[in-house]
Amino acid sequence: MQTRTSFGWKHAVALLAIAAVASVAFASVFVYYPGTVTAYYQRPPVVWSSDSNTNATDLEGQEIKVITGSNATTLSVEVHPTYEYTYYKGIAKISNVGTRSYNVYIRIIESADFGDISGASVELILHTSNSVQVLDMTESEGKTYGPFLLNSGEDISVDIQYYLPSGVKLPSSVTFQIQLIYTPGSETPPSTV
Repeated sequence: MQTRTSFGWKHAVALLAIAAVASVAFASVFVYYPGTVTAYYQRPPVVWSSDSNTNATDLEGQEIKVITGSNATTLSVEVHPTYEYTYYKGIAKISNVGTRSYNVYIRIIESADFGDISGASVELILHTSNSVQVLDMTESEGKTYGPFLLNSGEDISVDIQYYLPSGVKLPSSVTFQIQLIYTPGSETPPSTV
């Protein structure tokens, strides 16, 4: 005669054995559903464009070099600041050539690194239709500023201001990289691209 305890134990072992066999038997089952995604490419509605001081004369006859890529989706700027404050007005613009409004963000990909020069800085100054925004380019990489509303046909003018304290050794060059991000929605852009 079996006791209730021994019956329960044998029953539990049998169920575990069946579960183990079932999990092994179904572990390699995959179901595939088809789907199709088609991308119809179009002209970009938000682009980099020239402003009043694009490619103008810099200090000592140097040129303020501003290059936008062939589709106006990339920007490269070369300037030649000196000690104290050097302000570059109207270097470039962010232009909405589309038919709707967009929220614009600026993300720091590589921050400006002045090494051991204390107090040195570089800022992007954005002139939107209703405000002036100062963005510190020495902030940590990944820092995202915005949103800045950019209506159809409007521009955001971009200025750059450098500060280098007197008496320090001039750095050979200081570089920072940004990413222009825009969206028709109100959601914050993802941090990984």
